[in-house]
Amino acid sequence: MISEQTIQYLTSFLGGGFVAAVFNWVKSSKDACKQREINGLKERLQSLYGPLSFFTQQNEKLFALCDAFNDAYTTEIVQINWSQDEKTRASVRADADTTIQLSNQYVARIVENNSRIMEILEKGWHLVDTEDIEEFAQFQVDFTRFKTEVEGGLKTPFSIYEAVGGVSYMRPSMIGLVKKKRLVPNMIDYANLCVHSGAE
Repeated sequence: MISEQTIQYLTSFLGGGFVAAVFNWVKSSKDACKQREINGLKERLQSLYGPLSFFTQQNEKLFALCDAFNDAYTTEIVQINWSQDEKTRASVRADADTTIQLSNQYVARIVENNSRIMEILEKGWHLVDTEDIEEFAQFQVDFTRFKTEVEGGLKTPFSIYEAVGGVSYMRPSMIGLVKKKRLVPNMIDYANLCVHSGAE
């Protein structure tokens, strides 16, 4: 640490203007560094974790909706002992087909969302936190397998598909990771950076 006497000596030798200029340069350099950190965090939130949050949260709600449709289908169609009357059976088949088609439309929306997530990850891979790489890489493999093996009907022989492992539309761990990243740590970090730097 520089003593007060040394500062006075430097000030008298170099002049107060020089010391003030050095002090301002150091402060300005620190401010610029902090601003780069803030800008980097804003870019991660705006270009990666924010859009990922939009689609993963939508997928989470769509998964719950599909589960509700499946439960209702089981309760309202499968488990009821329907009359063998042909008119009743035709009506039940029509209701069953409509319910399945609606549920499949929601699943199709999940697939569309996953396509968008792939685009976001491809464009923003440089923004991914190191600890998230494994989860996002697994999502990419799952999505690629879905497009290659499952879309339009299972192409892989069933025994091989079972041996390799099933394909997930989106693992709950990815939804949880994005939710956690988007809503808690990054917003707290951003707020702390802004407070300490004086930025808004």
